[in-house]
Amino acid sequence: MPGIKITDEDRKRIDAKFICTSCKLVLYKPMQTMCGHLMCQSCIETLLGSSDPKCPEDGEELSKEKVFPDVFTKRELSGLHLHCANSGCSWQSTYDKLEGHSQVCEHALIKCMHPQCHMKFKSSQLGEHYNSECEYRNVKCDHCGKDVVHALLKEHLGTRCENAPVACKYCKKHVLRKDIEKHESESCEAVPATCGFHAVGCSSKTPLKRKELRKHLEKELVGHITLLLCFVLFLASKFNECDSRLEYTGMLQKAVRGDIADVRSGLAEKCGMLVGKLTSLERRIETLESSGGGDARLRNEVNEMSIRLRDLTSECTNIRERNTRLEQQLRDRMSIMIPRQCREDVTLQRDMPWQQAIDSYNGILLWKIESYQRKRQDAIKGVKTFLYSPPFYSDQFGYKMCAKIYMNGDGSRRGSHLSLFFVLMRGDYDTLKTWPFQKKITMMLLDQGNGDHMIYTFHSDPQSSSFQRPKSDTNIASGSPLFIPLDSLNNRQYIKDDVMFIKVIVD
Repeated sequence: MPGIKITDEDRKRIDAKFICTSCKLVLYKPMQTMCGHLMCQSCIETLLGSSDPKCPEDGEELSKEKVFPDVFTKRELSGLHLHCANSGCSWQSTYDKLEGHSQVCEHALIKCMHPQCHMKFKSSQLGEHYNSECEYRNVKCDHCGKDVVHALLKEHLGTRCENAPVACKYCKKHVLRKDIEKHESESCEAVPATCGFHAVGCSSKTPLKRKELRKHLEKELVGHITLLLCFVLFLASKFNECDSRLEYTGMLQKAVRGDIADVRSGLAEKCGMLVGKLTSLERRIETLESSGGGDARLRNEVNEMSIRLRDLTSECTNIRERNTRLEQQLRDRMSIMIPRQCREDVTLQRDMPWQQAIDSYNGILLWKIESYQRKRQDAIKGVKTFLYSPPFYSDQFGYKMCAKIYMNGDGSRRGSHLSLFFVLMRGDYDTLKTWPFQKKITMMLLDQGNGDHMIYTFHSDPQSSSFQRPKSDTNIASGSPLFIPLDSLNNRQYIKDDVMFIKVIVD
């Protein structure tokens, strides 16, 4: 330890030689240098541990060999009569007893046990400081009962405590934080909602409050059923038109395929004739070589045949190019003649999960959604409101599954949230599996920057029809309509280079 602290009165009274040259306090375990200066043992050790140890008084170079204990000064120190330097303490005695008193003096200032707290106080005030003053003491939260650092209590209540009351942003009522999401999604009467029949022609103003929507549905029951009937009849007529267009498309495709076959047949016949001519020329060359005719005559024949070979080769090249042009023209004719709606119907069927290749067989789906902005605009315009992922299996002979995403939200969450669902599909090995489906399902929107992913985990409900053995291509989807607010998609790197990644883990 460095020297001993004393009162200003004692400092004036005692000889200056008892003051450490380095720390300027009364010497403790005095050491003398070769240059004759006195310092505390700990002060000497500190100086010797530096890169350039020198005496602070005269700059003389120091080393272990040039310092030694000063026993005489130590004897002289023991005879000094000193006072306690702590304010308010009246203790006084010899030098030898001062150190022991300093350890127990009630007037000594001590530091708080918490490193973050920089307060100093008397030892008699220790209990009061730890119980009521220290900002870093542990206190119990009145709402959840957990131990919280006092300095972080406000943050805990404002953002983390599950039992703290928070105000609903719609009705302003105070609800426990752990219940606020359920309150807003199920029971809050002031939550804005859209009439589900708006898509089929309901002219109600949007959005309505939930209580207003309930009254609206009761009042407009007959009107909604009428709108729904008209919409179903409209769809039925469109399906009939689509069937006739598809039949017409099939006829066109058959006719075009016939045209292509005719062209290829004609070209094949032409190429066959050319091959025959080439073979005949080769035989004539062999005959000339074997007959041993005159050199001049042979050279003339060979030159003539070479010219004819070049002509035939050029004609073959022209036929191949003509074939390519004709096939391209036929494809263009087919694309013009097939109605646009039919092409869209075929594309839509190809996008269905049962029409796509299996993505994996280990219960993990990594779904890359490209052209995010275009697909989001399609969802907003109602052109294509949802997308299916490629299907995947829980294991090699397991359950067949896929994901389903609504880029602009599903149902009442349209325009406010991105909705993500898990879909159980009819698989090849369903007769060998246990039903209902009972697994933990984790759905993730991957952050392509810092790995701060949006994660939603739930367990399949054995009572839900979504997890019974599928009787059609897909069961009813189950998941999170409120997966992530659309406004939050820009808070992280969820979309990068117009690409989004969805990951689903089933275990």
